[in-house]
Amino acid sequence: MRFLTRLHVCTAAVLLMILYFSWLRPSTVYLRDNPQRVWKNSPRRIVVFGDDWSDTGEYRIASPPKRSTRDRNGAQGNVWVETLCKELTCDFVDNFARSVPENVGLEAVGSMVDSSILLDATSYARNDTIAVFDFKTQVQQFIEFDKKKWRLPGRDDTDNEQTIFTVFFGTWELLQFSALDKDGAVRAIDRSVKELVHNLDLLADHVDNPKVTVPNLLDVTFLPRYSRRKYESATEFAQKQHKSVFLSTYWNAALSQTASEWDRGVLFMPNVHDIVVEEVRANQMYSRQIVDSKGNGKQEPLFQEVEEPCFVQETDANTGNLQAAARTCTDPGAHLFWDDIHLSGPAYELIGKEAARLVRGNEAVNNDARQRAKLRSATDEKNEVPKGTGFDLKFPPGY
Repeated sequence: MRFLTRLHVCTAAVLLMILYFSWLRPSTVYLRDNPQRVWKNSPRRIVVFGDDWSDTGEYRIASPPKRSTRDRNGAQGNVWVETLCKELTCDFVDNFARSVPENVGLEAVGSMVDSSILLDATSYARNDTIAVFDFKTQVQQFIEFDKKKWRLPGRDDTDNEQTIFTVFFGTWELLQFSALDKDGAVRAIDRSVKELVHNLDLLADHVDNPKVTVPNLLDVTFLPRYSRRKYESATEFAQKQHKSVFLSTYWNAALSQTASEWDRGVLFMPNVHDIVVEEVRANQMYSRQIVDSKGNGKQEPLFQEVEEPCFVQETDANTGNLQAAARTCTDPGAHLFWDDIHLSGPAYELIGKEAARLVRGNEAVNNDARQRAKLRSATDEKNEVPKGTGFDLKFPPGY
């Protein structure tokens, strides 16, 4: 009898546990997948600084004239910061990045860290060139916007907003600096990286201990805009290519070293160059039937076309209109590049997912610098002389 009673009790307990976990599991799944989850350890908004590679086309302040912006083609897909937002389930993207303007009648240069560096490096005033908002201007716009964002719908809890900043500059610098002599280009890159960090410091003055994602750069010689030059003189192209490869490598090295020493926030650095080059390599190995010791080359690559962009604009011989001669591929997802300077949506997605992985894993490149800063701060506090210490007041006899 006692055995049967114990058996019934055990059976009942098992049934209760099954019912409990059956009820609990859907609740857990809901919490995991619900975008409105508790934001204790996750960002609520992405603040975007940068050039064409980061521009979402929606602006919080000083929107460009409609006639100077390119209509966003739905086949192009999202830029990397939109994937980052999706991966981190953020609520808002505050975009301050700017693309190079179109139909303005003058040569236009995309967003740089500091436009004045290009003017100084070329040693003459470029009155025939339009330079869009640089990093310095974008940071000023953000600070102005941030003081007033509580007026926007759904932004009433601004004091508790957690933020990831993204900073992506350098492509236009490398395209423009490649026309300089080598020493002049190196000096311009050094100034640009120094100015980039200066603006990070301005952010840190406004936002305590900011979390910032600063990707490195793709070697610009991979861009279709650059590779078109190969139809020029072979010798001249080889020389220019060699210098551009060097400058791309130098920029990434200078940025990496400087970023690792920055101690006023948390800095993540997705390796954009390696991400893109790996896709080019996978395509080439597969097409040439080359398989390495790890088995790379057997699997069909993600991108079938890694040189030609999907969207091509050619000047119409009769009208001079770029749009008149534009053509779009039938399968945008098979192309690594969307146009002569942008990656395709699936390629940007790879960058956004890698950035999200680094943020979630807290894999910062400047952990050592931040730790040293904490130790210095603790030492300074320990050695600080208390107020009044050392003031030896001597009273006269009788007091």
